Amino acid sequence: MTLFYWTTQKDSSGLTPPDKFSIMYTHMEEPSKKQQILQELKKFVLSKASVVYILSDEEDRVEALLKELASTFQPKPKLFIWNPFQGLTGEEEAIEHSKPSLEALDIVIQRTDQAFYLFEGIHSLMDEDPLVRRKIKDVHRALRNRYSTLFIIAPILVVPEELRRDMVIYELPMPDATEVERILNTVINGSPHAAKLTESLTPQLKEQMVKAALGLSLDQVARACRSALIGRTSLDGSVVDGIIEEKGQLIRKSGILKLITDRPTLDEIGGLDNLKDWLRKRAGVLSKEGKTYGVQFPKGVLITGLSGCGKSLCAKVFASFWGVPLLHLDMARLYDGTVGEPEKALQIALQTAETVAPAVLWIDEIEAGISIQSQKAGGGTQSRVFASFLTWMQEKKAFVFIAATANVIELLPPEVLRKGRFDQIFFVTLPNPQERKSILSIHLNKKGVDLSRVNFSMLVKVTEGFNGAEIEQAVNGAVIDCFNEGRIPAEHDIVIAAGNIIPLSITMKEEIGRMERWAYNRAILASK
Repeated sequence: MTLFYWTTQKDSSGLTPPDKFSIMYTHMEEPSKKQQILQELKKFVLSKASVVYILSDEEDRVEALLKELASTFQPKPKLFIWNPFQGLTGEEEAIEHSKPSLEALDIVIQRTDQAFYLFEGIHSLMDEDPLVRRKIKDVHRALRNRYSTLFIIAPILVVPEELRRDMVIYELPMPDATEVERILNTVINGSPHAAKLTESLTPQLKEQMVKAALGLSLDQVARACRSALIGRTSLDGSVVDGIIEEKGQLIRKSGILKLITDRPTLDEIGGLDNLKDWLRKRAGVLSKEGKTYGVQFPKGVLITGLSGCGKSLCAKVFASFWGVPLLHLDMARLYDGTVGEPEKALQIALQTAETVAPAVLWIDEIEAGISIQSQKAGGGTQSRVFASFLTWMQEKKAFVFIAATANVIELLPPEVLRKGRFDQIFFVTLPNPQERKSILSIHLNKKGVDLSRVNFSMLVKVTEGFNGAEIEQAVNGAVIDCFNEGRIPAEHDIVIAAGNIIPLSITMKEEIGRMERWAYNRAILASK
């Protein structure tokens, strides 16, 4: 990006406006998120915004940002920080009798030099005390023609009606990968086993750790890294799970989302090669190379099909594949009254999902919450929840990948199925012979069975018409019988166990045929 600035004039304030710097020619790379934040804050100062309300709970981070912001101006404005217990303090001075908010705001009005003022904890007083609101109004009138700015930081938005026109609201973005990596390096270098930890930290593992920590504040990143490093002298893939566990604290506070720690890998899924190929092609969407190339984040997939064929298993595998948290949203629970008003509960859940992004949001049986029938039965509430959810699906900026499953996809409104909401609709059906062999191999291997001694041809034939869950049940039943008899499972044990199972392909033959006819030309088969 090339920037040109003209002239050397300064205005009466002593600060140089953005259009009056000396001539410069610079070629810059795409700015980092931190640089973007500094640019936005600088824009507020240069436009003479008198009161800037920063929506964040990271006071240390905001203090550091304002110090860095002040260093970009000539002459350098002083930075004063106020809180109710320490009063108004600067780097070189502490102002007496400035603990009460009104007296501190009076000092802001009376000072004529260029300065930044960061007030911490004043938002609760703004809500309770009309005199504080009046005094902030006076601050606005005093600073609106100067390059001095009052910054208010608060974790919640409290903007009284009389101050709405006088304030600029700025929501501080979460730290980006560069800031997270810096904290990660600091924690590792400060460890007693820093040399050994650094030696075992591969670039790929570091990228996974950084990716797992995105969505946390800098304090939370440091805490999560320290917690994950306890008792370690080397690093491996399990450290990522330790960092993700810190996100569980945020997720549990939402009241409706649940952090799922059991995340199967691609190797634990038999068959479904089309779905696996689709996922493998998107392996690098979170990488720096993918971002540089301009690869867009996938929005999500909808997986429908026969019960017991691995829909939920597939939804979970996206999280393990990308190494991000797996969040479960129970749409039906929105309306049972245990989490408050459905609209507010959904808003909190979606905001939490974006906060801990990148993440996978697993919605099981999505038709239970946003079906056509439920909207008619629930009236206005259901319709508003549905509209909010659709808007969020379309407009979300953070990487929250929606992995939704549906048993009866015909119940979903057509608005949900159109492109732009989901990238693809996959249909899972009964496993073919090769997939049945793969599923049998996975479950027998988990039980410690020597696969070289198994006659898979016979077992594949015996389990014809079985879904994945029924094959697993046959293996588990055979293992239990052999355990009670004190011997190693053999083919005939699985044959006997399978003979005691009546598969869904028989009991629901007509329903399966109807679902397969619907999927023809409407969805992509998950299997080749």
